[in-house]
Amino acid sequence: LTFASAFDTNGVLHHIGTAGGREAYRNPHGAGRVVAAMSSVGNGSPEKFVQHQHAGSVYNFTRNEPNSWMSVDLGEGRSLRPDHYCLRHGHGNNGNNGSAHVLRHWRLEGSHDGRAWVALRTHTNDASIATASMATAAWPVEGATEAFRHFRILQTGENSNSNNHLMCAGIELYG
Repeated sequence: LTFASAFDTNGVLHHIGTAGGREAYRNPHGAGRVVAAMSSVGNGSPEKFVQHQHAGSVYNFTRNEPNSWMSVDLGEGRSLRPDHYCLRHGHGNNGNNGSAHVLRHWRLEGSHDGRAWVALRTHTNDASIATASMATAAWPVEGATEAFRHFRILQTGENSNSNNHLMCAGIELYG
């Protein structure tokens, strides 16, 4: 599960979605192998958060509420000590090539039980995700000493449109 590039086929969610490479890829949430969740649904569905690739542009975002989040439970008996992760922006076209609602302030968090969360990487005014529809970016996770079953993206401040819609159409984890 070694990171090479954003949304390559080396991530844990792709691995789970292919049953360890034994099957053709299926969305791991849709296949019942992981559980994705959102704090609220403005448009889209939790399943889109863990989709490896999309056939086209995807609207997937929470309601305009502070501290919005999207999460994934890797499932019973699975855990990961992450060393990289990547995100995919959704299609937030506001007449500006998808630049609406791009994450700028967030935290990657891990949990053993889905209730108590540990900050793994904090982003403050991070413009790594381009202001383009379906843009991707990746980051190292340094110093993670534990393996976790649950992961979430917690929006800690306003997005590029100065609101609290958390727009994300993909996550991948490596470690």
